[in-house]
Amino acid sequence: MTTMKEIKMAKKILAIDDNPSLLILIQANITHRIPGCTVITAKSGEEGVALAKKELPEVILLDIVMPGMNGFEVCQELKNDNLTKNIPILLVSALGHDTENRIKGLELGAEAFITKPFDNAELISQVRVLMRIKSAEDKLRAQNKNLEISIRNQFIEFNMYQSRISQISEYAQSFFWEIDNEGRYTYVSEVVEQILGIDYTQILHVRRLFDFPENGVDLTKKNTTLDIFNKKKHFTDFEFQCTSKSGKDKWLMLSGFPIFDDNGMFAGYRGMTQDITKRKHADKILQDSLIKINKYQRELKIVNSKLILSEEKERRRIAGYLHDGIGQLLSIAHINLSSLAGKNLPDDIYKIIQDSSDYINEAINQSRSLTYDLSPPILYELGLVAAIRWKLDSISSKHGIKTMLNCTIKQLNLTNDTRILIYRIISELLLNAIKHANASRIDVTITKDKIFHHFSVSDDGNGFEKSSGGKKRGYGLFSIHEKIDSMKGTINISSSPKIGTTVHIKIPQKQK
Repeated sequence: MTTMKEIKMAKKILAIDDNPSLLILIQANITHRIPGCTVITAKSGEEGVALAKKELPEVILLDIVMPGMNGFEVCQELKNDNLTKNIPILLVSALGHDTENRIKGLELGAEAFITKPFDNAELISQVRVLMRIKSAEDKLRAQNKNLEISIRNQFIEFNMYQSRISQISEYAQSFFWEIDNEGRYTYVSEVVEQILGIDYTQILHVRRLFDFPENGVDLTKKNTTLDIFNKKKHFTDFEFQCTSKSGKDKWLMLSGFPIFDDNGMFAGYRGMTQDITKRKHADKILQDSLIKINKYQRELKIVNSKLILSEEKERRRIAGYLHDGIGQLLSIAHINLSSLAGKNLPDDIYKIIQDSSDYINEAINQSRSLTYDLSPPILYELGLVAAIRWKLDSISSKHGIKTMLNCTIKQLNLTNDTRILIYRIISELLLNAIKHANASRIDVTITKDKIFHHFSVSDDGNGFEKSSGGKKRGYGLFSIHEKIDSMKGTINISSSPKIGTTVHIKIPQKQK
């Protein structure tokens, strides 16, 4: 048994036709093929109009030729009534073949037309389409209604917000204004007196945008303001300096937009003027501080360069002492001990002499290695290329890493100081490759063009994401950057995980 709730929830279709047999056919088809639909019928136009207003169906099927009110008249009345105007109407008539009648029905507001005798499947499809249209339009109207409510609420909130802003502007260091099409002020908030010491009543209808304030304003700024006004376009953050009534220097920032009347004619401007004097003073202090910081940075770079070169000189001095002093003493001691080996000595004495000789020999080797690590003599005697080749050979023998030096340049046009710095940079890069990259091969390439020397260090190691490369290498890369900056050079690092890293350094050929 059908409950009252199910009846209320069912979709209603109204069929209006003076042919009872056709109404029964329509009712049977729709009820069978569109679940959840009920069909109510009317045998005349008058009855159909009354049922439509009472039941408010989803779709109306309307015959045209009927006694009394015909279908066109019914359609017109329903479409003119706010209660029923949104109900889709499907005209069902044998007159459907007549183009003029179809056009007339559509112009009166009907949504579709089907010709008798009709195909049942086509009828059902038409009804379903109109039901979908009705459902979509109902949702759209509901959304529009909600939107209207939302807009109205937002408008109320905006008015409240505008009121609060007006109150705040009385205490803030900014004043709102409005001017007419000749540039004269028609409104100025009272806070202008706090900023410039001028009563706002002395400004209204007297002063103009491009001549107020009038004291201490550069003529160029006034002309710029006049040009902005004449262009009738919005502008923001236009800054200028002026003098208040009491003679204090002020910085103001002007923003505004043009306004037009209902006929599209230019009516003036609305905008805001903000006192930015404190900000300007802070900017000046910051700018002076930045200038000092940049100066200190330049001085630090110079000191750092001198420190690096002094460190290198001290390295060379210590290396010379190790080689010429301690190294020679150890060599003499080793020779003296070795001379005792041929004498007839007790076995225990001989063993002590032999062990001591071995220790001294190891000390000589370590002293020589330390000498080369501190300041390799080959760098000063044979040059940078030979020193790099020696460094690569040392890495190969000590760490088992394949190395290659690619250089066809016979002479590098570099000063002694620059040569030392480049050697230290390449040594640091090689050390990074050994410690962090887990590389099996390292290549160093040296080339030059008309202006620069180019040095590249490449490895086939782990590589890294460039964003994390600096974090992993910390002071090492910072130190390299500082050295390169001191030589007015540049550095570029390219790396990919599991592929490797290439560091390219570019140094001017002539360093003063």
